[in-house]
Amino acid sequence: MLLAPPVSHPLDEQLASLLKRLEGSSSSTRDLAMLVWQVSAHTREGVIAVPRAALPEVDWEALRNSPVVGQEGDYKPLILSDTHAWLYRYWHYEQRLAECIQTRIRDDTLLIISGGPGTGKTTTVTRILADLIASGVSPARILLAAPTGKAAMRMQESIRHTRQRENITCAMPEQSSTLHRLLGFIPNRVGFRHGMHNPLAADVVIVDEASMIDISLMTHLFEAVPPSAKLILLGDKDQLASVETGSIFRDLCTGEALAAQMTLLQTSYRFSEADGVGQLAQAIREADEARLLAVLTSADFADVTLDESPAGLDAAWLRDGWRDYIAAVNGGVVEAIFNAFNALRILTPLRQGRQGVETLNGWVDGVMQRVLPAHTGAQRPWYVGRPVMVTQNDYRQNLFNGDIGIALPDANGDLRVWFPTGEAGNYRAIAPIRLPAHETAWAMTIHKSQGSEFTRVLLVLPEMDDLPLLGRELLYTAVTRAKQGIHILASRAMLGRALRQVTPPASQLQARLLA
Repeated sequence: MLLAPPVSHPLDEQLASLLKRLEGSSSSTRDLAMLVWQVSAHTREGVIAVPRAALPEVDWEALRNSPVVGQEGDYKPLILSDTHAWLYRYWHYEQRLAECIQTRIRDDTLLIISGGPGTGKTTTVTRILADLIASGVSPARILLAAPTGKAAMRMQESIRHTRQRENITCAMPEQSSTLHRLLGFIPNRVGFRHGMHNPLAADVVIVDEASMIDISLMTHLFEAVPPSAKLILLGDKDQLASVETGSIFRDLCTGEALAAQMTLLQTSYRFSEADGVGQLAQAIREADEARLLAVLTSADFADVTLDESPAGLDAAWLRDGWRDYIAAVNGGVVEAIFNAFNALRILTPLRQGRQGVETLNGWVDGVMQRVLPAHTGAQRPWYVGRPVMVTQNDYRQNLFNGDIGIALPDANGDLRVWFPTGEAGNYRAIAPIRLPAHETAWAMTIHKSQGSEFTRVLLVLPEMDDLPLLGRELLYTAVTRAKQGIHILASRAMLGRALRQVTPPASQLQARLLA
C-alpha cells in the first residue's frame, strides 16, 4: 500500500539537520536529509516501518557507507532493510515486541480477542475468567488494565454487569487500573518499574481497548508480563489506532502469524438488521460507499441521519438532545445527572478551527448556560452543569486523562466537580481549583472518545481536502460510539473521502513473526 506524502513539521527538519551534521561533508548528504525527513514525518503519522517504495527520491546506494545509517541489528540512528526504513528507537521496539510474541506463541500464553461494539468481548473474557478461577487460578493473581482511566472504569463496570447477567457467583477481580499504573509509571523516565527483570506478580493479565496502545507501551507491557502468565488483549481491530506511534493491535490482527491465537467476534448482539448504527458500521468496515449513503438517506433507518446543509449546529436541536440532562441537573441527583449526560455527545476530528472542539465547546457553553440553573458563587468559566474532561494524569488525586467530571453544588452549596469513583453509584467532589489540566466536554475529538459510549452522537466532519486525520478508522470509531443513533453533519464527498482513506500497516511485526 502506497503512503500519502507526509505533512512537514519543524521537528522532522531539525532531526534531518542534526544527522546531516553528523554525516559531515559527503555526496550522500542530500539523500540522507531526504530520508531522515521522510522517515521522521511518516513515524509521527503512525507508520514506524516506512516502505522504501514510499521514498522514491532517495539514492540508496549513496547511503551505503553513511555513519548514521545501519542495517538491522546495528546501533545507528536510521535502520534500513531491503524493504523498509526505521528510526532506530522504533525498530528496536518492533524487534523486542516480536521476540516477546514469539516466546508467547511457543508457550501458548497469548490470546487476542477482537470484535466491534456489542459482539460480546466482555462476556467472552468474563467467562474465560470464571473458567481460569475454576481451574485453580487465584483471583489475586489476575490483573485487569486498560490504556486510560476512563477505559479502565468501563472495563470494571462491564465485568460487573456481565457477572450479574450471567449469574456468575465465583469471586473474581473487578478492579481495573491504567496500564501506566499497572506497569509502575516513573515520572520523567521512559521506562517503568515493572519490566523483563522485574515482572508483574500475575498469572493472568487482561488488557481492554488494546487498539489504543502504541508500540512503546505495548512493548513495555509484553516485557512486564511473565512469559508463563497468560496475556489476553481485547480490542476492535477496525477502530482508530493509538494517538501515539503505531497501530500495533491492528497489525497483530491482520495476517496469518497469530491466527491460532486470535478470536474474531463478528455477531453483534446490540444491533439488529433494523438498527441504522449497526448497518452504518458494517458499511464502513466493508468500505461500501453506496450502502453507507443508502443507510444514511433511507427512511427505514430513522436513527441515523445525514445533514449536508452548511448551516452547522442548531441551538434548539442541542437543547432537545440534552433535555433530559437539563432536567436531571435541576433535579440534583448526581447519578441521574451522569446517566443523562451520556445521552448525547458532539464528536469532531479537529481540536481547532471553526468546527473544532475548542470552538464547539465555547458555542455550546453559551447555549447551555442560558438553560441550566444559575449559581451566584460561580466564576467563569464555571457554571452548574458544566462537564469537563481531565487532560493530564494526576496520580495523587486519582484523576486520569479522559476522566469526565460535572460541576454541581455540594451540600453546602459550594460548586464542586464530581467524578465517579468506579463503584456503582458512588461519586466524589473536588474543588475546581484542585483539578489538573482539563477542558469543557460537550464536544470532544474522536480520538478522545475511544473507550466511551453515548446514547446518541452528533458527528461534525469539516470540509477539508487535506485533512490527513480523517480516514475509515476514524469514521468507524465515531459511528460506533453511538448506541442508538447518530446525526452526521457532512457532505457526501467528505464521507466518501474518509471511507477510501485507510491507515497503512504501521510495522513489520507480521513479517518478523512469520520469518
